[in-house]
Order: sequence, then C-alpha cells, then structure tokens
Amino acid sequence: MRFVKVLFLLALFVFSILFFSQNNDVLLQALTLKLDIPYAMTLHSIPLPFGVLILAAFVAGALLTMVYFAIDKFRSGAKLRECKTRMASLEQELNSLRNMPINEVRPYSAEEKVEGVN
Repeated sequence: MRFVKVLFLLALFVFSILFFSQNNDVLLQALTLKLDIPYAMTLHSIPLPFGVLILAAFVAGALLTMVYFAIDKFRSGAKLRECKTRMASLEQELNSLRNMPINEVRPYSAEEKVEGVN
C-alpha cells in the first residue's frame, strides 16, 4: 500500500509540474479579487498571480480535508477505546460465570429416559 501511495504522490507531483510549466503565461496574470457587499462597502485585494490563488485553494482544501480526517480518527479512536473497555468487562463477567458452581437440578434428558427403559 505504501508503494502505491508513493507512486500516486509522484504522479501528482509530475502532473503539477507539467501543469504549471505549460500554463506559465496564464498563471502569471494578475487577478484582483473583489467582494461587493450591497449598500455597505466594496473590498479589493492586491493583484495576485492566478497561480498563487490556485495553489492557495489547493492548500486550503488539503488542510480542511486533513482536519476532517483527523476529527474522524479521534472519534473512531474514542469509539474503539469504549468498545475495548466494554469487551474487557464482558470477558470478565463471562469468566466469573464460567467459574461459578452449578447448583441447580437438571431435568432428565431424552437419552437418560431411553437408557432407563432398556
């Protein structure tokens, strides 16, 4: 699995280099972002190269994905600890029930009745 991950990251790296090198003139064009809030204000950013905006969006998406999976990992780890403690208590209960002496009278089974008839 680790080998597949390395190959995937290598392919992603190669395709990114190809993308940025083949679209260099488009990615270097300056772009100004604008936020127009009606009846209040208009905000403008400094002119940023388009490639920087694409890279920032990619990094932001990667960070949000990492946060999501980290939260999921913590939740599943907590659930695993809860299940392990429950399993340990149930195993302890099972072992205590196995070691208890049997004090009840068992009714006759069908085999014992057949043996008594012969």
